[in-house]
Amino acid sequence: MLAAHHYGRSGWRGLLLASAVLLAPGVAAFAQGTIVYNRMPLNIVPPQFPWDAEGYRAIGDWGGTGSPYGSVSVDINQDGQDDYLFTWGMDFGMSCFGDNKAAGYFLTPWERARAKAVPVNSVIGASMSPVAWIGNQDSPFGFGLSSWRDIGDPDFKGIGEFAGVESAYAGLQLQINGNTHYGWIRLGAPLPFLNGGWIYDFAYETRPGVPILAGAVPEPSTWALVIGGGVLVVWFKRKRNERRG
Repeated sequence: MLAAHHYGRSGWRGLLLASAVLLAPGVAAFAQGTIVYNRMPLNIVPPQFPWDAEGYRAIGDWGGTGSPYGSVSVDINQDGQDDYLFTWGMDFGMSCFGDNKAAGYFLTPWERARAKAVPVNSVIGASMSPVAWIGNQDSPFGFGLSSWRDIGDPDFKGIGEFAGVESAYAGLQLQINGNTHYGWIRLGAPLPFLNGGWIYDFAYETRPGVPILAGAVPEPSTWALVIGGGVLVVWFKRKRNERRG
């Protein structure tokens, strides 16, 4: 019995050590996570539209009690410096601060740029062909996201790639400490006739020059490894107690 009991304890220690060794790379990977993710604050509580519960409502008050115009700035990498400005009123638009850029295109040389609505899991990196990286130096009036103009067409859904869309991504190119980083911000203008929309969440890749997938967030699988390791520890302790009993 003593030999068996001693063998059980040794086996438990060995398996626990092996689990720690196997889990160590996963824990280290989480500690070195390269994607930083943040959500916009909810500014309408309780929600009046379904999208109010997901993000920041960027729509003016057209009922006469407040201003139909407004703006909010977003600090993507949380360094205290605003990176992008979103405006609403006449339309729903975005501007870049400093040398930051966004993925977009020009319909005509005399209009401001349009932001590209990027599908989930699209690669956001150096090349965004067929669109380009555009900054305020290229489009001083920023980007059009969504706008409504009544042209007498009952099927008219609005102007801009985010018009009538609940959720899509804008590709971001950030300048951080002289290095280029890539990120995304999730937007929607499901009610384009209100000339505004919703801003949900955003993320960026902390490694300079490394692309990011639209919608990518810090990998949750590492948490599964850590939780799995905790389950193993509890199981081995229970087995040891059973042998002692």
